[in-house]
Amino acid sequence: MVNYLLVQPALSVALSLTAFSLVIWPGYAVMHFVGLVHHRWVGAQFAGPAVTLALWIIVLSGAAWASIPLRVIFVPAWIATAILAAIGIVLWTSVTWKIAFDLRGRTLFLWSLAAVLSLAVMPTTFNFGLGIFANSTSPDSWAYVAVADYLSTVARGTDGGLSSLHQFAAHLMTARNASSALLAFLADGLGTRADQSMALFCIIVVFANASALIAFALTLFGDARAAAALLLLAGFATPAIVLHYGNFDQLLLLPLLPVTATLGFRAGNNINLRTTSFLIGILMAGASLAYVELAFFGIAIAMSFLATPRTSLPLVLTRGAVIAAIAIPTFLLFASPGLIPLTAMLKGQFAAASGDLRPGDQGPSSELISRLGLLGALWSRATDSLSPQLIAATLACGVASIALVAIGAWSERRRWASLLGLGAIALAASHFWFNEHYIYAVYKIVSVNFWMVGFFAVAGALLIQSRVQVFLPRQFRSVPTAAVSVFAALFVCIVTKASMHQFSIIAEQQQSRREALTIARTVGQSPTLLSVRDDLANEWAVFYLTENPLLINPYRGYMAGPHVIPYMDRAKSVDPSSVRYIVTDHNEEVGAPVKGAVQIWDGSIYRLWEADGKAVSAGSSEN
Repeated sequence: MVNYLLVQPALSVALSLTAFSLVIWPGYAVMHFVGLVHHRWVGAQFAGPAVTLALWIIVLSGAAWASIPLRVIFVPAWIATAILAAIGIVLWTSVTWKIAFDLRGRTLFLWSLAAVLSLAVMPTTFNFGLGIFANSTSPDSWAYVAVADYLSTVARGTDGGLSSLHQFAAHLMTARNASSALLAFLADGLGTRADQSMALFCIIVVFANASALIAFALTLFGDARAAAALLLLAGFATPAIVLHYGNFDQLLLLPLLPVTATLGFRAGNNINLRTTSFLIGILMAGASLAYVELAFFGIAIAMSFLATPRTSLPLVLTRGAVIAAIAIPTFLLFASPGLIPLTAMLKGQFAAASGDLRPGDQGPSSELISRLGLLGALWSRATDSLSPQLIAATLACGVASIALVAIGAWSERRRWASLLGLGAIALAASHFWFNEHYIYAVYKIVSVNFWMVGFFAVAGALLIQSRVQVFLPRQFRSVPTAAVSVFAALFVCIVTKASMHQFSIIAEQQQSRREALTIARTVGQSPTLLSVRDDLANEWAVFYLTENPLLINPYRGYMAGPHVIPYMDRAKSVDPSSVRYIVTDHNEEVGAPVKGAVQIWDGSIYRLWEADGKAVSAGSSEN
């Protein structure tokens, strides 16, 4: 029943809006408990979703690191979430009467904009529902759901005698697991498997990021138009790019940093310093459990807003010491279950980044960069795919963007620590761009910290607008804002429309791969040989056939990694002579030749064969 509902577009949109409205309140309740909703802080409600995510990360990922099967804590976690949400709603109604009517209108507009942009990032919700994740073909999404299924079924660290899917996940037992834990949590709430919770997970995190950007901008600029501008600038393209690469853990980090910066700014103004420091520690723990590789750099950038323009350096240092004295122990307490393995993972990532084969540095782009250099490779790609006019327009937009950020930096020059943070982002990106020729690292650094770049871009735009309006008649002073709003809306609409075609193809392919469930029902508990050569089709067949006795030949995709095969070989054994069914590719050009079996079913991705009593075989592991 739930599976049917999740592929209904109208019901999926309604479910998304319901999730948006519910994820606000647990975090809001916690902020109210620690006194952060007082002083008429209009950004408190918008910071709620990010705080909710941090709480979920700490509880669920912490349980996973403590080797507690997640199914044990799902019910208590959902009950706690519901109680906190109910308390948050009640507390909100007790203070909402204090909010001015015009501010309520602006708040409703910003919530609506956050919801619309979140749905625009994942437009296939309107065509295929939430049951299909179609933003990426990266195998990373498959790895996340494999670990989610593993963590919800067995205790982390279990190895040997498992299904092939769980044996693959076992090799990631010392890697970060926050996104997988949340995928499993949402799947339990929906009553589905983790592959059908991917879209809901992503859309909730994108919404939390949009809300966090609004909370940050409202707190620092005090203007709804500035909040909308930052949201349009950093709340649409950045998460869309991250989702394109299937980086769920990186996506999970995005909403935590702007809220950390917001709290740092409030602490710098001595507003609820001690309780704010405690909440900063919670966000630090959530960030490190979510994406340890860039969590500490991102938190350092965010905390640069502690130094406010009107605060002297000695006072900044004093308040920073208070924050450190409270936030660091809080961080160590809540991150402690995963701190040691994540530190080891961080060391391994740094070692890999300085090695010959760096993460994210594979494929034809790397060969092009090594042959032509980074700038030469980018120019070659641009001239191959873009017209001279588009190249010129792109370069002009790039120069204008840099100029806008520079103007914003000048207008905010009294925020010296934030300027140092912006400089640190630029230096780190420049180092990996020009010295290391490591474009993947540049993408990571810039995407995680783009909210900071967006802040200075909005500050620059506000300065330009204030100067231009002096020369405009009163009746035309809203024209620049209206023009930018129309341009932003058109940009979002055009990008969403352009991506729909590709996303629809991906959605249809993923929907077709679920025909493996039909195979799973047909073969039952009969030993089955999986001999699918297409990487993604092989991986998803392993996921959908995890309950069936499975012998895999060949391993494909991530399972074929030299460091992974020893784990795969420890899977629950299946006697090759007992194999009754064989699963191959539907495509005869890549499908393995089958002997000793007859075809009994043919789908759009897979074929199913049944042994005819003779010795069966299905090609070899070679393409």
